[in-house]
Amino acid sequence: MNSLNKKSSKILIIALLIIFCFDTLLWIEILKEPKNVEADFLDVGQGDATLLKFPFSGQILIDAGDGQKIKTALSQVQGYFNKDIDVWILSHANLDHYGGFLKLLETNPPRIFIYNGFDSEGDSFQALKKLLHAKEIPILVLAAGDKIKIGNSRFDIIWPTANFLRKDLNDTSLVLRFVDHNHSILFTGDVSAKILSSLSNIQSEILKVSHHGSKTGITASVLDMIKPRIALIGVGFNNRFGHPSVEVTSLLKKIGSQIFRTDLNGTIKIHFDENLFIETQ
Repeated sequence: MNSLNKKSSKILIIALLIIFCFDTLLWIEILKEPKNVEADFLDVGQGDATLLKFPFSGQILIDAGDGQKIKTALSQVQGYFNKDIDVWILSHANLDHYGGFLKLLETNPPRIFIYNGFDSEGDSFQALKKLLHAKEIPILVLAAGDKIKIGNSRFDIIWPTANFLRKDLNDTSLVLRFVDHNHSILFTGDVSAKILSSLSNIQSEILKVSHHGSKTGITASVLDMIKPRIALIGVGFNNRFGHPSVEVTSLLKKIGSQIFRTDLNGTIKIHFDENLFIETQ
């Protein structure tokens, strides 16, 4: 009997230790939950991806790169118990913006998928839509005038208009203005400066620079409308496109905007508080 009691005691101690360790890990994750909104501008190479975390209100992923680096990038900013991303938003149907969603669908599908309604005829985009339908994930099409509200934060959809006649996929990009208290980010996808110059109410503290810093996405007059203090550029190291262009970085420096690039800074984390706090890798 004594040997049985000792064995039972050992099993009980091991079980209690496992429960203690699990509870400790769980509390660590709970305490890590952001008290304010956080935005992780992810390093996914030559592409765009931004993860927004809301205090006890879920996560939103805007774009996901071309698919090669999204899981690694997310693993660096997500906790063990909070890998679920509730909403995916695709700016437009170019591979360097949606490819990562194909990878994430395998393990972490969203609750809802949002995009602009303009499809690419490419096989990979059609495969993405087919998988979304197969997994019964609702697909929502948004246009200018629509809004997304999360707690005290909101997204204003500024572009495209519902009747926009598509000529170039880049110019169909969703232009989103995210507002949290006194802070704002303008997400521009790959839209051209011509489109941006036609919009109103785009002044924002932070600018996700259009088209990875291509000279087609920014002009001095557009920057005068936005007036960004901070500029984020998603770009691959020594990429074949020469992004970001010298013209764009020069314009940003001229207005005193602080430039952060994923090829030089890695993932960029922005903490929304009374004042902005920015961390880089």
